[in-house]
Amino acid sequence: MHGEGIFQLGERGLHLLFDDGTIEDAFGQDPAALREIVVAHREQLEAVLAEILGIADAAAARHLIEALPSELRHVLVHLYFEILEGRMRLRGETPH
Repeated sequence: MHGEGIFQLGERGLHLLFDDGTIEDAFGQDPAALREIVVAHREQLEAVLAEILGIADAAAARHLIEALPSELRHVLVHLYFEILEGRMRLRGETPH
């Protein structure tokens, strides 16, 4: 299942890339600190995102994410949910 399928399931509330604890931890982080992480690790984050979207197996993508430092996982959680919200808004849907 490539990125499109992962996002389609995510829009239905099935988040295959992250466990509930990781999501909860990510949303408990300071937004300013996360922005600093994005700036400091932009190239690494772009490379990881490209790799994740190219992996056909969601479990393999999840393992890749789990191997990252927690601060990068937290950023990826936020990016993932921003993408989901943007996709849903384009269709006039309200994120849940």
